[in-house]
Amino acid sequence: MFNTNKMKALVVDDESDIGLMLSRILTKAGLQSEYVDRIEKAKELMAQEQEYDIYFLDLNLPDGTGFDLVPLVKQRQAGASIYFISAYDGAYEKNKAEELEVTGFIKKPFSKADILKALEAVK
Repeated sequence: MFNTNKMKALVVDDESDIGLMLSRILTKAGLQSEYVDRIEKAKELMAQEQEYDIYFLDLNLPDGTGFDLVPLVKQRQAGASIYFISAYDGAYEKNKAEELEVTGFIKKPFSKADILKALEAVK
């Protein structure tokens, strides 16, 4: 299928059922996956020099938006893939994602196939 050996993913979503499900899908696909529910926790991991190959960021979080993390990710890891995962997929969100030059936008509710398709794109 695709080579996920040693790839690491970070999932940032305040809905634990979604975050944990996505993390399980990624783990079953062969990635090392971590899940956090706040931007601040993601920033703490990054401050500890944690690096990830792919990021799945919810847009609406209690302490900000997934948009807020993109500049930090790009500054630290220019080659990382970034996907927004959100039920909010209006023109503003899609235009902002395009402006930030993220890898993709996955609409909630998503399927396992949607996630595997995203992984195919970053192989």
